[in-house]
Amino acid sequence: MKFWLGLPVILGFCLFMTAPSGAAAASWENDVPRYTEARVSVKRDGPKLLFSDSPENVTDCGVMYRDTVQGPVRLFFHHVNETSVNRRLAVVLRRTTARAVKVTQKETGISRPRRDWLLAGKEAQERYYRPDQKPDSFRLTKLVDLLEDKGKPTVVRPGDLVTGIVDLDFDRPVEVSVMMLPVKTDLSLAMDAYGILPPDHDGEHILRGTFEAADRHVTLDQPFHTSGHAIWGIKLADDDLDPYARGVDATTGQPVVNYGNYGILYDLTLPTQGRHDTVIRFNPMGGTYAGAGILSISGKADQQLRIPAGRTAFGDVGYDWVTEVIGEIPANQTAVLHFSPPGSSNLPVRIFLERK
Repeated sequence: MKFWLGLPVILGFCLFMTAPSGAAAASWENDVPRYTEARVSVKRDGPKLLFSDSPENVTDCGVMYRDTVQGPVRLFFHHVNETSVNRRLAVVLRRTTARAVKVTQKETGISRPRRDWLLAGKEAQERYYRPDQKPDSFRLTKLVDLLEDKGKPTVVRPGDLVTGIVDLDFDRPVEVSVMMLPVKTDLSLAMDAYGILPPDHDGEHILRGTFEAADRHVTLDQPFHTSGHAIWGIKLADDDLDPYARGVDATTGQPVVNYGNYGILYDLTLPTQGRHDTVIRFNPMGGTYAGAGILSISGKADQQLRIPAGRTAFGDVGYDWVTEVIGEIPANQTAVLHFSPPGSSNLPVRIFLERK
């Protein structure tokens, strides 16, 4: 994966002004116009995140990540079968107490095994943000593979990637394991037969771990005014204005960093004021990007977004300035933009607001 990228915590960051914008409407054809960094407040809360992406390229059977958790949990996994034969990718839940565990599976987005990694990341997010999903609960009496479909395991061909994001809730402790296994295997035996695989990086960027508070709520400190031609920008997942999540690799006990904030869900509350509508632009300033999201406006049906809309990805050329309009906010209304950094995509990103 490329990566340019308890109690709620309230953060505020005052962002700098790049330069005043001109009196005329801006041109976005070959550059990002002069803009003002918006003043926003950020609140962190939400479930615990289990992040499994190292080793990303899995060369042997074993456990890519494992931790024992209870309560609300989000699982984000992203793995390629780098062996020469078909393998089984499994997300295994194992009971750790004498009594059965109530498991509630909420929003879920899991890609099909794909050689097009960007398309896999986008597909997982499109499925996660489907509006028709309903929670499903079951009793965990021993162990179960979440990736089984009607009893059939998820088979991954050499070179294929599977990525996914799943929200879960456990009323008792559960051991969660992300594993690459032989296609025909007994899960009960495999759980203890295979060990923890080493990360596929040099130790500087280990993309796995457990992280607290996996939701970030970003709110403009004041409404965006449409009386002039000002442009506001919000930079996200840059590890400066918006820090990367810090956590612990439960398999080693070592501190780790989520370079890119993968698995973190963002919602941006964008109030506006004035007689004109507001245009929302998305800029993949970190590089190639392929994702999805939702735009919510009071009194209107939620709008599902494909980012970008007309193709799988954008930002491979001109990523520092290329933008796409992803929605509009009617005059004097507030929009909420929901998105999350997709697997295989690059961070950071910028969200721009301008008068229509």
